[in-house]
Amino acid sequence: MRSGSTWRIVPPPQNEGMTRPMSHTQRITLVATGLGLFMIFLDALIVNVALPSIQTSFNVGEEGLQWVVAAYSLGMAVFIMTAATLADLHGRRLWYVIGITVFTLASIACGIAPSLEVLNIARGVQGVAAATANVTSLALVSAAFPDPKQKARAIGIWTAIASVGTAIGPTLGGVLVEQFGWRSIFLVNVPVGIVVVFLSLRYVAESRDERPRHLDLPGQALFAAAVGALAYAVIQGPKDGWGSPLILALLAIAAVGTFLFVRSEQRSADPMMDISLFRDREYSLAIGTICAVMFSMYGMLLLITQYLQNVRGYTAVHTGLVILPLSFAITIVSPLAGRLVGHFGVRRLVLFGLAALILGLLGMVAGGHGNAGIVMAGLAMAGIGAALCMTPLTTLAMTSVPPQRAGMASGIMSAQRAIGSTIGFAVLGSVLAAWLSATLNPDLAKIIPDAAERRAISAVIVSHANPHAQVAEIVPRRPIAHPDPSIQQAIAAAADNDFVQGIRAGLLVAIAVLTIALLLGWRWFPRGTGSLAEAKREEAKLATSED
Repeated sequence: MRSGSTWRIVPPPQNEGMTRPMSHTQRITLVATGLGLFMIFLDALIVNVALPSIQTSFNVGEEGLQWVVAAYSLGMAVFIMTAATLADLHGRRLWYVIGITVFTLASIACGIAPSLEVLNIARGVQGVAAATANVTSLALVSAAFPDPKQKARAIGIWTAIASVGTAIGPTLGGVLVEQFGWRSIFLVNVPVGIVVVFLSLRYVAESRDERPRHLDLPGQALFAAAVGALAYAVIQGPKDGWGSPLILALLAIAAVGTFLFVRSEQRSADPMMDISLFRDREYSLAIGTICAVMFSMYGMLLLITQYLQNVRGYTAVHTGLVILPLSFAITIVSPLAGRLVGHFGVRRLVLFGLAALILGLLGMVAGGHGNAGIVMAGLAMAGIGAALCMTPLTTLAMTSVPPQRAGMASGIMSAQRAIGSTIGFAVLGSVLAAWLSATLNPDLAKIIPDAAERRAISAVIVSHANPHAQVAEIVPRRPIAHPDPSIQQAIAAAADNDFVQGIRAGLLVAIAVLTIALLLGWRWFPRGTGSLAEAKREEAKLATSED
């Protein structure tokens, strides 16, 4: 219950401590929704390792490849809240099946694309379908597990399944590209999509908001404009420069659009997004923490992938194997975290998770020029931390909102995941590029006396290291042409060293963001053994009894 401005968490009675076993239908629902999300998260990263082959197949430069990656992220970011609203209105299972079906058809279009333009359009459609399946997947899990303890456990398993898709993307992508060609990374989705649709129609129960509602068209349009402008700006910013007129204009559109969206939702009788939720400090902090964790995790994955492939010279498959400790840690800990929420609540798990994630990133910073074992240990610790954060925070996001608005709750959380990961790629990639811009030319001065030649070599390295399009093709592992082999070797060594230092700088930025989240959580997350949602339900019961 709440006294003044302080939450007093009431532990559940002892007879409520046991979690009921899942029914057969609940298990199949978890499999169907988890497999769909696995496929979506897998496709978010698997394409990176195929970009060199796509580039060769269509005979294009890096500029042409940008939208193979960006179209997916942009389509997903723009459509998230619209998909959530449509699912609440017309049925979450219906829109989940629509999302998976469209995603599967778009995957076929990607796999047989005759040109890069067709591939880019199909990737955009994949992104829109991924947004639909993403928000409805979590909403269906939430509806299938009404019991709070069951819900926490189910969300932990759901999180683990999705996280495996993210973590094994580079490895699986490398194997498929090497064995069957780049088109196979899209066509492999077809049998999975068919299975998911069958299981969903056969076993998953339909759910929707039964209240009479209307589609908030002004809110939908303003959200799409604001988030679309922001997503495009952070995707294109590392390439065009953050001070370019286009990027500044897009950021201004995003800011104005966000302001108008908030005003519109506050005035709407039936808003797409319940803005009043964010007046709750704890809920806002929880959603912000989700964004911070995704910012750090995805940015870290970008930098570590570059470190392994471009500094250490690992293949895509070997890189994926090194990253597997992250996947294993998340897979094992996420279901356990779902169980622990009922015993320890959100506060302890999230604070411990943030601390573990920070320690994991510090381990990667310390690894630097050392062996891959230190990096793998840091990845495992980061995986433990991320799982301990995301499962309780996701549970909180879904239990703090009335069940009939499960789609909206899922949409808000998914939007934070998408925005956080997209910004993490852009910002930490830009930190790396900025570090190289500042340090590489002075370091090369010790090797190449001629200023013009030095500037040319430095510009080539920095331009390729700016990760606006892809992960797998970034120097300094690209050959640096120079007639003197000893000078060529010295250039590569200097670039390698600066690259490692730039990655460290990027990881320190992520650590700073997580530290802020940790301090805010320590100050504002309520103390006690129960969860925030339990405390609020207890407060509601108390208020009802007093009336």
